[in-house]
Amino acid sequence: MFDIGWTEMALVAVVALFVVGPKDLPHVLYKLAGYWKKVRGMAREFQGGIDNLIREAELDDLRKQVTDARSSTSDFIENKIAEPKAAPKPADKPAGKTDSKTETNTTAPKPDAAASTKPAAADKKTDHPESQA
Repeated sequence: MFDIGWTEMALVAVVALFVVGPKDLPHVLYKLAGYWKKVRGMAREFQGGIDNLIREAELDDLRKQVTDARSSTSDFIENKIAEPKAAPKPADKPAGKTDSKTETNTTAPKPDAAASTKPAAADKKTDHPESQA
């Protein structure tokens, strides 16, 4: 900040010695040191206040981010829950109405009982909950 070398300090000390005098110089130096401590204390307090303001501003930003994250998460969940209710499923269509694209024969011919050599129990799939892990 201030670029003061030894020569400048020696010059100030000599001028102070001539201006103040050798008798009052220790008392003046003591007072200057007291003022310097006060100035440094005020600067430290000011810097601490600025640091607190910055910390509070950062905390406000963090609070806002957390609030936004909460609201966006809840909005996302609400939208995902509401989507299945709003979108009609193909199974919900009435049986008499079909689309022209999906017009197929939904009634399959029934196999003859005599032509089938498999027992009826073999056609059924058994559901084992242990295997659905």
